[in-house]
Amino acid sequence: MPDYNIILTHEAIQDITDIAEYIEIRFGTACADRFQNRLQKELSQLGYMGGIFYNTQILYKGYAIHKKPFPPSIIFYTINESQNEIHILRILRSERNWKRILSN
Repeated sequence: MPDYNIILTHEAIQDITDIAEYIEIRFGTACADRFQNRLQKELSQLGYMGGIFYNTQILYKGYAIHKKPFPPSIIFYTINESQNEIHILRILRSERNWKRILSN
């Protein structure tokens, strides 16, 4: 399976920032740093495992949106085979209404 380049959308970057700030305020800098390190590892693994995770049946610009669990969050992304890229669309908490968010 080919290695894909990982591209973060502005929304995904904002999601990461919001989650890290929340964790830092509630649990401290060390916890926020661990979250970011875990997330970086998860995203790098998507570079070679991207196609194995579930399709949400929602399309974004003609591409199927996939989801990868990252408890307590979910990583949502598309795969562009022709460009050899994975676009991280959002990173959302599992309890949020992600179907509505992604459909907009």
